[in-house]
Amino acid sequence: MKPLPGVRSVATSPSPLGRGLGWFFLLLFILSCSRNDITTDPGCRLAFSADTVQFDTVFTMLGSATHRLMVYNPNKQAIRTNIALAGGSSSPFRLNIDGLAAESAKGVEIAARDSMYIFVEVTVDPQNSDLPVVIGDSILFETNTNRQRVCLEAYGQDVYILRNETVGATTWAGPKPYLVYGQLTVDTLETLRIEAGVHVYLHRDAGIHVKGSLVAEGTADQPIVMTGDRLEKMYRDIPGQWGSITFGTASRDNLLRHVEIRNGTNGLVFGNPRYGQIPAITLDAVAVTNMSNAGITVFAADVDAVNCLAANCGSHVVGLFGGGTSRFAYCTVANNYSPYIRRTSTAVLTVNQTYSDIEGKIPGNVFFGNSIIYGTMSNEIDVNGADACMFDRCLLRTAMDTATSGFANVLVNTDPMFIEPSKANFRLKEKSPARDAGDSGIVPPVTEDIDGNSRTVGPAPDLGAYEWRPE
Repeated sequence: MKPLPGVRSVATSPSPLGRGLGWFFLLLFILSCSRNDITTDPGCRLAFSADTVQFDTVFTMLGSATHRLMVYNPNKQAIRTNIALAGGSSSPFRLNIDGLAAESAKGVEIAARDSMYIFVEVTVDPQNSDLPVVIGDSILFETNTNRQRVCLEAYGQDVYILRNETVGATTWAGPKPYLVYGQLTVDTLETLRIEAGVHVYLHRDAGIHVKGSLVAEGTADQPIVMTGDRLEKMYRDIPGQWGSITFGTASRDNLLRHVEIRNGTNGLVFGNPRYGQIPAITLDAVAVTNMSNAGITVFAADVDAVNCLAANCGSHVVGLFGGGTSRFAYCTVANNYSPYIRRTSTAVLTVNQTYSDIEGKIPGNVFFGNSIIYGTMSNEIDVNGADACMFDRCLLRTAMDTATSGFANVLVNTDPMFIEPSKANFRLKEKSPARDAGDSGIVPPVTEDIDGNSRTVGPAPDLGAYEWRPE
Protein backbone atom coordinates (compact mmCIF):
# COMPACT_ATOMS: atom_id res chain seq x y z
CA MET A 1 0.00 0.00 0.00
CA LYS A 2 1.40 3.34 -1.08
CA PRO A 3 1.34 6.33 1.21
CA LEU A 4 -1.10 9.12 0.45
CA PRO A 5 0.31 12.03 -1.53
CA GLY A 6 1.99 14.53 0.73
CA VAL A 7 2.10 12.10 3.63
CA ARG A 8 5.40 10.68 4.67
CA SER A 9 5.54 6.99 5.71
CA VAL A 10 6.88 6.52 9.24
CA ALA A 11 7.95 3.16 10.68
CA THR A 12 6.42 2.47 14.17
CA SER A 13 7.37 0.15 17.03
CA PRO A 14 5.79 -0.52 20.46
CA SER A 15 6.74 1.92 23.22
CA PRO A 16 8.43 0.59 26.39
CA LEU A 17 5.16 1.20 28.26
CA GLY A 18 3.18 -0.71 25.68
CA ARG A 19 5.60 -3.63 25.76
CA GLY A 20 5.42 -3.70 29.59
CA LEU A 21 1.62 -3.77 29.64
CA GLY A 22 1.61 -6.52 27.07
CA TRP A 23 3.88 -8.72 29.13
CA PHE A 24 1.83 -7.96 32.28
CA PHE A 25 -1.46 -9.06 30.74
CA LEU A 26 0.19 -12.13 29.23
CA LEU A 27 1.57 -13.13 32.63
CA LEU A 28 -1.80 -12.45 34.27
CA PHE A 29 -3.50 -14.64 31.68
CA ILE A 30 -1.01 -17.46 32.24
CA LEU A 31 -1.38 -17.27 36.03
CA SER A 32 -5.15 -17.17 35.74
CA CYS A 33 -5.15 -20.23 33.59
CA SER A 34 -2.84 -21.94 36.06
CA ARG A 35 -5.09 -21.12 39.05
CA ASN A 36 -8.20 -22.36 37.30
CA ASP A 37 -6.65 -25.57 36.05
CA ILE A 38 -7.64 -28.62 38.08
CA THR A 39 -4.58 -30.35 39.46
CA THR A 40 -4.41 -34.13 39.58
CA ASP A 41 -1.12 -34.21 41.45
CA PRO A 42 -1.31 -36.81 44.27
CA GLY A 43 1.00 -34.56 46.27
CA CYS A 44 -1.68 -31.87 46.53
CA ARG A 45 -3.67 -32.23 49.75
CA LEU A 46 -6.31 -30.30 51.66
CA ALA A 47 -5.96 -28.54 55.00
CA PHE A 48 -8.62 -28.19 57.73
CA SER A 49 -9.47 -25.77 60.53
CA ALA A 50 -9.52 -28.71 62.98
CA ASP A 51 -8.68 -32.39 62.92
CA THR A 52 -11.69 -33.14 65.18
CA VAL A 53 -15.08 -31.40 65.38
CA GLN A 54 -16.13 -31.77 69.03
CA PHE A 55 -19.58 -31.19 70.52
CA ASP A 56 -20.29 -30.59 74.18
CA THR A 57 -23.04 -32.62 75.86
CA VAL A 58 -26.08 -33.00 73.60
CA PHE A 59 -29.44 -34.05 75.03
CA THR A 60 -31.38 -36.98 73.62
CA MET A 61 -33.21 -36.27 70.37
CA LEU A 62 -32.93 -32.50 70.77
CA GLY A 63 -30.21 -31.86 68.22
CA SER A 64 -27.30 -29.54 68.76
CA ALA A 65 -25.81 -26.24 67.79
CA THR A 66 -24.15 -26.11 64.40
CA HIS A 67 -20.37 -26.44 64.28
CA ARG A 68 -18.31 -25.19 61.36
CA LEU A 69 -15.40 -26.88 59.63
CA MET A 70 -13.23 -24.90 57.19
CA VAL A 71 -11.67 -26.85 54.30
CA TYR A 72 -8.67 -25.14 52.68
CA ASN A 73 -6.94 -25.65 49.33
CA PRO A 74 -3.41 -24.32 49.93
CA ASN A 75 -2.24 -25.29 46.43
CA LYS A 76 -1.50 -23.06 43.43
CA GLN A 77 -4.15 -24.77 41.33
CA ALA A 78 -7.80 -25.63 41.83
CA ILE A 79 -8.60 -29.04 43.20
CA ARG A 80 -11.53 -31.47 43.17
CA THR A 81 -12.42 -33.66 46.11
CA ASN A 82 -15.05 -36.24 47.02
CA ILE A 83 -16.60 -35.71 50.47
CA ALA A 84 -18.58 -38.30 52.41
CA LEU A 85 -19.89 -38.89 55.94
CA ALA A 86 -18.36 -42.23 56.88
CA GLY A 87 -21.48 -43.42 58.72
CA GLY A 88 -23.77 -42.49 55.84
CA SER A 89 -27.51 -42.34 56.51
CA SER A 90 -27.16 -44.24 59.81
CA SER A 91 -24.85 -41.60 61.30
CA PRO A 92 -26.18 -39.34 64.09
CA PHE A 93 -24.29 -36.48 62.42
CA ARG A 94 -25.57 -34.35 59.54
CA LEU A 95 -23.60 -32.31 57.01
CA ASN A 96 -24.18 -29.21 54.96
CA ILE A 97 -21.50 -29.20 52.28
CA ASP A 98 -20.94 -25.78 50.74
CA GLY A 99 -24.63 -24.91 51.11
CA LEU A 100 -26.06 -28.33 50.26
CA ALA A 101 -27.48 -30.67 52.92
CA ALA A 102 -26.11 -34.08 51.97
CA GLU A 103 -24.33 -37.15 53.30
CA SER A 104 -21.81 -36.92 50.46
CA ALA A 105 -20.77 -34.82 47.48
CA LYS A 106 -18.54 -35.73 44.54
CA GLY A 107 -16.24 -33.52 42.54
CA VAL A 108 -16.45 -30.56 44.87
CA GLU A 109 -14.17 -27.91 43.41
CA ILE A 110 -12.11 -25.57 45.57
CA ALA A 111 -10.23 -22.81 43.77
CA ALA A 112 -6.52 -22.33 44.27
CA ARG A 113 -5.70 -21.00 47.72
CA ASP A 114 -9.40 -20.78 48.53
CA SER A 115 -11.66 -22.47 51.11
CA MET A 116 -15.15 -23.82 51.70
CA TYR A 117 -17.45 -24.45 54.65
CA ILE A 118 -18.89 -27.68 55.97
CA PHE A 119 -21.50 -27.33 58.74
CA VAL A 120 -22.05 -30.22 61.12
CA GLU A 121 -25.01 -31.03 63.40
CA VAL A 122 -25.72 -34.05 65.58
CA THR A 123 -28.69 -35.79 67.19
CA VAL A 124 -27.95 -38.43 69.79
CA ASP A 125 -29.79 -41.33 71.36
CA PRO A 126 -27.89 -42.72 74.37
CA GLN A 127 -30.48 -45.54 74.66
CA ASN A 128 -31.71 -44.64 78.14
CA SER A 129 -28.24 -44.42 79.62
CA ASP A 130 -28.01 -42.42 82.84
CA LEU A 131 -24.40 -41.49 82.15
CA PRO A 132 -23.08 -39.51 79.17
CA VAL A 133 -21.93 -41.62 76.23
CA VAL A 134 -19.46 -40.73 73.51
CA ILE A 135 -20.47 -41.07 69.88
CA GLY A 136 -18.25 -40.55 66.88
CA ASP A 137 -18.00 -40.56 63.12
CA SER A 138 -15.79 -38.89 60.54
CA ILE A 139 -15.86 -36.91 57.31
CA LEU A 140 -13.84 -38.56 54.52
CA PHE A 141 -12.07 -36.58 51.78
CA GLU A 142 -10.71 -38.30 48.66
CA THR A 143 -8.52 -36.00 46.59
CA ASN A 144 -6.28 -37.24 43.74
CA THR A 145 -6.03 -40.72 45.33
CA ASN A 146 -5.27 -39.11 48.73
CA ARG A 147 -7.57 -39.98 51.61
CA GLN A 148 -7.94 -37.60 54.52
CA ARG A 149 -10.24 -37.72 57.54
CA VAL A 150 -11.72 -35.25 60.03
CA CYS A 151 -13.14 -36.89 63.17
CA LEU A 152 -16.55 -36.04 64.66
CA GLU A 153 -17.13 -36.48 68.39
CA ALA A 154 -20.09 -35.74 70.66
CA TYR A 155 -21.14 -36.53 74.21
CA GLY A 156 -24.76 -37.66 74.44
CA GLN A 157 -26.88 -37.52 77.58
CA ASP A 158 -30.32 -38.94 78.15
CA VAL A 159 -32.60 -36.57 80.02
CA TYR A 160 -36.01 -36.37 81.69
CA ILE A 161 -38.11 -33.87 79.72
CA LEU A 162 -40.93 -31.90 81.35
CA ARG A 163 -43.15 -29.72 79.15
CA ASN A 164 -45.55 -27.31 80.92
CA GLU A 165 -46.20 -29.84 83.67
CA THR A 166 -47.71 -29.51 87.14
CA VAL A 167 -46.08 -31.82 89.68
CA GLY A 168 -47.30 -33.01 93.06
CA ALA A 169 -45.22 -34.67 95.77
CA THR A 170 -42.18 -35.64 93.71
CA THR A 171 -38.49 -36.38 94.22
CA TRP A 172 -35.87 -35.73 91.54
CA ALA A 173 -32.75 -37.86 91.83
CA GLY A 174 -29.64 -38.18 89.64
CA PRO A 175 -27.62 -38.91 87.75
CA LYS A 176 -29.90 -38.28 84.74
CA PRO A 177 -30.62 -34.53 84.39
CA TYR A 178 -34.01 -32.83 84.03
CA LEU A 179 -34.91 -30.52 81.15
CA VAL A 180 -37.78 -28.04 81.55
CA TYR A 181 -39.76 -26.61 78.66
CA GLY A 182 -42.31 -23.88 79.31
CA GLN A 183 -43.59 -23.57 82.88
CA LEU A 184 -43.05 -26.23 85.52
CA THR A 185 -45.50 -25.74 88.41
CA VAL A 186 -45.18 -27.23 91.89
CA ASP A 187 -48.79 -27.62 92.97
CA THR A 188 -50.29 -26.00 96.05
CA LEU A 189 -49.63 -27.91 99.30
CA GLU A 190 -47.23 -30.25 97.45
CA THR A 191 -43.43 -30.52 97.72
CA LEU A 192 -40.85 -31.02 94.99
CA ARG A 193 -37.62 -32.46 96.44
CA ILE A 194 -34.37 -32.32 94.49
CA GLU A 195 -31.47 -34.46 95.67
CA ALA A 196 -27.76 -33.63 95.70
CA GLY A 197 -25.94 -33.60 92.37
CA VAL A 198 -29.04 -33.16 90.19
CA HIS A 199 -28.72 -30.86 87.16
CA VAL A 200 -31.84 -28.98 86.06
CA TYR A 201 -31.67 -27.42 82.59
CA LEU A 202 -34.21 -24.85 81.48
CA HIS A 203 -35.00 -24.13 77.83
CA ARG A 204 -35.43 -20.63 76.45
CA ASP A 205 -38.11 -18.69 78.43
CA ALA A 206 -38.74 -21.72 80.68
CA GLY A 207 -39.33 -21.25 84.40
CA ILE A 208 -40.39 -22.89 87.66
CA HIS A 209 -43.39 -21.65 89.65
CA VAL A 210 -43.57 -22.92 93.21
CA LYS A 211 -47.08 -22.74 94.65
CA GLY A 212 -46.32 -25.38 97.28
CA SER A 213 -42.78 -26.06 98.50
CA LEU A 214 -39.36 -26.61 96.95
CA VAL A 215 -36.73 -28.47 98.95
CA ALA A 216 -33.45 -28.68 97.02
CA GLU A 217 -30.65 -30.06 99.19
CA GLY A 218 -27.27 -30.34 97.54
CA THR A 219 -23.87 -30.59 99.21
CA ALA A 220 -20.60 -28.72 98.78
CA ASP A 221 -19.24 -31.68 96.78
CA GLN A 222 -22.48 -32.32 94.86
CA PRO A 223 -24.33 -29.05 94.36
CA ILE A 224 -27.64 -28.84 92.55
CA VAL A 225 -27.23 -26.85 89.33
CA MET A 226 -30.01 -24.90 87.59
CA THR A 227 -29.02 -23.28 84.30
CA GLY A 228 -29.83 -22.99 80.60
CA ASP A 229 -29.86 -25.97 78.26
CA ARG A 230 -27.25 -24.63 75.82
CA LEU A 231 -24.11 -26.41 76.98
CA GLU A 232 -21.70 -25.25 74.28
CA LYS A 233 -18.75 -23.23 75.54
CA MET A 234 -20.00 -20.09 73.81
CA TYR A 235 -23.11 -20.12 76.03
CA ARG A 236 -21.32 -20.78 79.30
CA ASP A 237 -21.57 -17.16 80.52
CA ILE A 238 -24.50 -15.81 78.50
CA PRO A 239 -27.31 -14.42 80.73
CA GLY A 240 -31.01 -14.46 79.87
CA GLN A 241 -31.16 -18.03 78.56
CA TRP A 242 -34.28 -18.88 80.60
CA GLY A 243 -36.88 -17.18 82.80
CA SER A 244 -37.04 -17.33 86.59
CA ILE A 245 -37.81 -19.48 89.65
CA THR A 246 -40.86 -17.89 91.27
CA PHE A 247 -42.36 -18.62 94.68
CA GLY A 248 -46.06 -17.83 95.08
CA THR A 249 -47.56 -16.04 98.05
CA ALA A 250 -48.87 -19.27 99.59
CA SER A 251 -45.54 -21.04 99.29
CA ARG A 252 -44.11 -22.29 102.59
CA ASP A 253 -41.22 -24.32 104.05
CA ASN A 254 -38.89 -23.75 101.09
CA LEU A 255 -35.24 -24.71 101.45
CA LEU A 256 -32.41 -24.33 98.94
CA ARG A 257 -29.02 -25.62 100.09
CA HIS A 258 -25.87 -25.75 97.94
CA VAL A 259 -27.70 -24.74 94.78
CA GLU A 260 -26.11 -22.93 91.82
CA ILE A 261 -28.52 -20.85 89.73
CA ARG A 262 -27.07 -19.07 86.70
CA ASN A 263 -27.63 -17.54 83.25
CA GLY A 264 -31.34 -16.77 83.63
CA THR A 265 -33.42 -13.60 83.46
CA ASN A 266 -34.67 -12.96 87.02
CA GLY A 267 -33.16 -15.72 89.16
CA LEU A 268 -35.23 -16.11 92.33
CA VAL A 269 -38.48 -14.18 92.80
CA PHE A 270 -40.39 -14.43 96.10
CA GLY A 271 -43.94 -13.24 96.70
CA ASN A 272 -46.25 -10.93 94.81
CA PRO A 273 -46.77 -7.25 95.58
CA ARG A 274 -50.55 -7.46 95.17
CA TYR A 275 -51.24 -10.02 97.89
CA GLY A 276 -50.97 -9.83 101.65
CA GLN A 277 -49.69 -13.35 102.28
CA ILE A 278 -45.99 -13.71 103.03
CA PRO A 279 -44.08 -16.69 101.61
CA ALA A 280 -40.98 -17.96 103.38
CA ILE A 281 -37.68 -19.42 102.19
CA THR A 282 -34.31 -20.46 103.61
CA LEU A 283 -31.24 -20.08 101.38
CA ASP A 284 -28.08 -21.84 102.52
CA ALA A 285 -24.93 -21.74 100.36
CA VAL A 286 -26.87 -20.65 97.26
CA ALA A 287 -25.18 -18.89 94.33
CA VAL A 288 -27.34 -16.78 91.99
CA THR A 289 -25.18 -15.34 89.23
CA ASN A 290 -25.24 -13.90 85.73
CA MET A 291 -28.87 -12.84 85.39
CA SER A 292 -29.86 -10.52 82.56
CA ASN A 293 -32.24 -8.61 84.85
CA ALA A 294 -32.33 -9.27 88.60
CA GLY A 295 -30.76 -11.83 90.92
CA ILE A 296 -32.92 -12.19 94.05
CA THR A 297 -36.18 -10.24 94.21
CA VAL A 298 -38.34 -10.29 97.34
CA PHE A 299 -41.90 -8.90 97.53
CA ALA A 300 -43.18 -8.89 101.11
CA ALA A 301 -41.58 -12.25 101.87
CA ASP A 302 -39.52 -13.72 104.69
CA VAL A 303 -36.03 -14.72 103.53
CA ASP A 304 -33.26 -16.22 105.63
CA ALA A 305 -30.00 -16.37 103.64
CA VAL A 306 -26.66 -17.68 104.91
CA ASN A 307 -23.39 -18.15 102.97
CA CYS A 308 -24.97 -16.96 99.72
CA LEU A 309 -23.45 -15.37 96.65
CA ALA A 310 -25.49 -13.07 94.40
CA ALA A 311 -23.54 -11.41 91.62
CA ASN A 312 -23.41 -9.98 88.10
CA CYS A 313 -26.91 -8.94 87.10
CA GLY A 314 -28.29 -6.43 84.62
CA SER A 315 -30.36 -4.63 87.28
CA HIS A 316 -30.42 -5.06 91.08
CA VAL A 317 -28.63 -8.10 92.48
CA VAL A 318 -30.80 -8.21 95.62
CA GLY A 319 -34.08 -6.27 95.74
CA LEU A 320 -36.25 -6.19 98.87
CA PHE A 321 -39.66 -4.61 98.35
CA GLY A 322 -42.79 -4.04 100.42
CA GLY A 323 -41.89 -5.41 103.83
CA GLY A 324 -41.21 -8.85 105.19
CA THR A 325 -38.26 -10.00 107.25
CA SER A 326 -34.98 -10.52 105.40
CA ARG A 327 -31.81 -11.71 107.09
CA PHE A 328 -28.56 -12.08 105.17
CA ALA A 329 -25.55 -13.46 107.03
CA TYR A 330 -22.12 -14.16 105.52
CA CYS A 331 -23.32 -13.16 102.05
CA THR A 332 -21.48 -11.62 99.09
CA VAL A 333 -23.55 -9.29 96.91
CA ALA A 334 -21.57 -7.80 94.00
CA ASN A 335 -22.07 -6.49 90.49
CA ASN A 336 -20.49 -5.56 87.18
CA TYR A 337 -17.52 -7.89 87.29
CA SER A 338 -18.68 -9.93 84.30
CA PRO A 339 -17.88 -9.25 80.63
CA TYR A 340 -21.46 -8.01 80.18
CA ILE A 341 -22.41 -4.36 80.52
CA ARG A 342 -24.58 -3.40 83.46
CA ARG A 343 -27.90 -2.38 81.91
CA THR A 344 -29.17 0.03 84.56
CA SER A 345 -27.89 2.30 87.30
CA THR A 346 -29.84 0.33 89.91
CA ALA A 347 -27.88 -0.25 93.10
CA VAL A 348 -26.59 -3.72 93.91
CA LEU A 349 -28.84 -3.77 96.99
CA THR A 350 -32.17 -2.01 96.52
CA VAL A 351 -34.56 -1.79 99.49
CA ASN A 352 -37.95 -0.15 98.98
CA GLN A 353 -40.39 -0.86 101.77
CA THR A 354 -42.96 1.67 100.49
CA TYR A 355 -43.45 -0.17 97.23
CA SER A 356 -46.48 1.41 95.56
CA ASP A 357 -48.22 -1.81 94.48
CA ILE A 358 -48.37 -3.35 97.96
CA GLU A 359 -51.91 -3.70 99.32
CA GLY A 360 -51.67 -2.39 102.83
CA LYS A 361 -48.54 -1.83 104.90
CA ILE A 362 -46.45 -4.85 105.81
CA PRO A 363 -43.71 -4.23 108.41
CA GLY A 364 -40.22 -4.56 107.00
CA ASN A 365 -37.09 -5.68 108.77
CA VAL A 366 -33.79 -6.02 106.87
CA PHE A 367 -30.53 -7.25 108.40
CA PHE A 368 -27.12 -7.80 106.82
CA GLY A 369 -24.35 -9.21 109.00
CA ASN A 370 -20.79 -10.31 108.22
CA SER A 371 -21.49 -9.57 104.56
CA ILE A 372 -19.99 -7.77 101.55
CA ILE A 373 -22.05 -5.44 99.34
CA TYR A 374 -19.87 -4.06 96.59
CA GLY A 375 -19.84 -2.93 92.97
CA THR A 376 -18.47 -0.41 90.51
CA MET A 377 -20.85 2.48 91.28
CA SER A 378 -20.11 4.96 94.04
CA ASN A 379 -23.32 4.04 95.86
CA GLU A 380 -24.41 0.39 95.75
CA ILE A 381 -27.05 0.58 98.52
CA ASP A 382 -30.39 2.27 97.90
CA VAL A 383 -32.71 2.24 100.93
CA ASN A 384 -36.16 3.82 100.89
CA GLY A 385 -38.67 3.70 103.72
CA ALA A 386 -37.36 0.69 105.64
CA ASP A 387 -38.89 0.32 109.08
CA ALA A 388 -35.68 -1.31 110.23
CA CYS A 389 -32.56 -1.76 108.12
CA MET A 390 -29.35 -2.80 109.87
CA PHE A 391 -25.82 -3.44 108.58
CA ASP A 392 -23.52 -4.98 111.16
CA ARG A 393 -19.91 -6.03 110.46
CA CYS A 394 -20.17 -5.48 106.71
CA LEU A 395 -17.95 -4.16 103.94
CA LEU A 396 -20.05 -1.71 101.93
CA ARG A 397 -19.76 0.40 98.77
CA THR A 398 -22.03 3.29 99.66
CA ALA A 399 -22.47 7.06 99.76
CA MET A 400 -24.85 6.82 102.73
CA ASP A 401 -24.03 8.28 106.13
CA THR A 402 -22.78 5.22 108.02
CA ALA A 403 -22.57 7.14 111.29
CA THR A 404 -26.29 6.61 111.81
CA SER A 405 -27.95 3.91 113.91
CA GLY A 406 -28.44 1.59 110.90
CA PHE A 407 -24.71 0.82 110.69
CA ALA A 408 -22.34 -0.85 113.15
CA ASN A 409 -18.65 -1.72 112.70
CA VAL A 410 -18.73 -1.37 108.91
CA LEU A 411 -15.91 -0.96 106.40
CA VAL A 412 -16.85 1.65 103.79
CA ASN A 413 -15.64 1.96 100.18
CA THR A 414 -12.73 -0.40 100.71
CA ASP A 415 -11.82 -2.83 97.96
CA PRO A 416 -12.66 -6.35 99.24
CA MET A 417 -9.90 -7.77 97.01
CA PHE A 418 -11.73 -10.63 95.33
CA ILE A 419 -9.40 -13.14 93.66
CA GLU A 420 -10.75 -12.85 90.10
CA PRO A 421 -14.12 -11.12 89.94
CA SER A 422 -13.96 -10.87 86.12
CA LYS A 423 -14.33 -14.66 86.10
CA ALA A 424 -16.92 -14.73 88.90
CA ASN A 425 -14.38 -15.83 91.51
CA PHE A 426 -15.40 -13.85 94.59
CA ARG A 427 -13.14 -15.66 97.02
CA LEU A 428 -10.83 -13.41 99.01
CA LYS A 429 -7.17 -12.68 98.49
CA GLU A 430 -4.84 -13.17 101.41
CA LYS A 431 -4.59 -9.42 102.14
CA SER A 432 -8.31 -8.72 101.83
CA PRO A 433 -9.65 -6.32 104.49
CA ALA A 434 -12.66 -8.65 104.79
CA ARG A 435 -10.48 -11.32 106.41
CA ASP A 436 -11.12 -11.84 110.15
CA ALA A 437 -13.43 -8.80 110.14
CA GLY A 438 -16.58 -10.66 111.15
CA ASP A 439 -18.19 -11.38 114.48
CA SER A 440 -19.67 -14.84 115.03
CA GLY A 441 -21.77 -13.49 117.90
CA ILE A 442 -24.04 -11.25 115.83
CA VAL A 443 -25.69 -14.13 113.96
CA PRO A 444 -26.60 -17.72 114.84
CA PRO A 445 -23.58 -20.06 114.68
CA VAL A 446 -22.27 -20.73 111.16
CA THR A 447 -19.49 -23.31 111.06
CA GLU A 448 -18.85 -23.59 107.29
CA ASP A 449 -18.75 -21.29 104.25
CA ILE A 450 -20.36 -21.75 100.84
CA ASP A 451 -17.58 -24.15 99.80
CA GLY A 452 -17.99 -26.25 102.92
CA ASN A 453 -14.77 -24.92 104.47
CA SER A 454 -14.45 -24.18 108.18
CA ARG A 455 -15.23 -20.66 109.40
CA THR A 456 -12.69 -20.96 112.22
CA VAL A 457 -9.48 -20.54 110.19
CA GLY A 458 -8.44 -17.25 111.86
CA PRO A 459 -9.19 -15.33 115.06
CA ALA A 460 -12.57 -14.25 113.63
CA PRO A 461 -14.70 -15.25 110.65
CA ASP A 462 -14.26 -13.51 107.31
CA LEU A 463 -16.92 -11.35 105.72
CA GLY A 464 -18.87 -12.65 102.77
CA ALA A 465 -19.74 -16.09 101.46
CA TYR A 466 -16.16 -17.38 101.33
CA GLU A 467 -13.72 -17.97 104.16
CA TRP A 468 -10.14 -17.36 103.05
CA ARG A 469 -7.92 -20.41 102.77
CA PRO A 470 -4.30 -20.68 101.64
CA GLU A 471 -3.90 -21.87 98.06
